[in-house]
Amino acid sequence: MTRKTCHFDHLIDEYLLDKLKPEDQAAFEEHYFICPHCFAKLDQQSEIVQILKKEGVLQAGGEGGGHVPPRRPSLWRRLLAKFRR
Repeated sequence: MTRKTCHFDHLIDEYLLDKLKPEDQAAFEEHYFICPHCFAKLDQQSEIVQILKKEGVLQAGGEGGGHVPPRRPSLWRRLLAKFRR
């Protein structure tokens, strides 16, 4: 049995690394709270990204690696961060 994926699935990694264009970020943020697949996958992968940043594998800030500096945190990210505490 194959698991069905969502058409927004490919945006999760880029979203977590702040590499989406503003319009793609807005569309994804509107979507992931109504999509159980994207919400669960985002939650799971965000933990991985946080560990990788803590270990120095990924840049935590905007220096090096072509990483785009994060924009002002979105409402959804601030809410998600509060729920994880």
